[in-house]
Amino acid sequence: MSTYEFLLIGHLLFVAVWVGSDVCLQMLALRARLAGPERTVQFLGDVEWIGLRLLNPAALLVVIFGVLLVIDQDAWEFSQFWVSAGLAMFLVSASVGAGFLGPEAGRLDRLAAERNASDPELQRRIGRIVLISRIELVLLVLVIADMVVKPGL
Repeated sequence: MSTYEFLLIGHLLFVAVWVGSDVCLQMLALRARLAGPERTVQFLGDVEWIGLRLLNPAALLVVIFGVLLVIDQDAWEFSQFWVSAGLAMFLVSASVGAGFLGPEAGRLDRLAAERNASDPELQRRIGRIVLISRIELVLLVLVIADMVVKPGL
């Protein structure tokens, strides 16, 4: 196995883990919302647990393997649009995750401990965090499209 093949397998494996986990969480969010406010609140703890142990490490490994792929290949450079666009979209996703989704999930978990699960403010904020995470998933799909199409190459 060549270095390129090893790096590409690592990159694609962790893309599958990252995006697949996000898709799965969206489906579980839908199930939780349909099951009622109590399950929706319980789901917050699941999201935080999965995010810390699966999503964040997978996202970091995607970038590490991707950067190593660019370094390994003479045909690719960080100045190429598709590479810089992919890195920029990753930074947006990481910023949203670290700057809003993670902290807000923690705040909502604490708020849920203080209030009834059907509290309108709590449910409104849960709906907002789910919506933003869906937008972030669309961004990840765009990153995949960028990596496959390689615009500008």
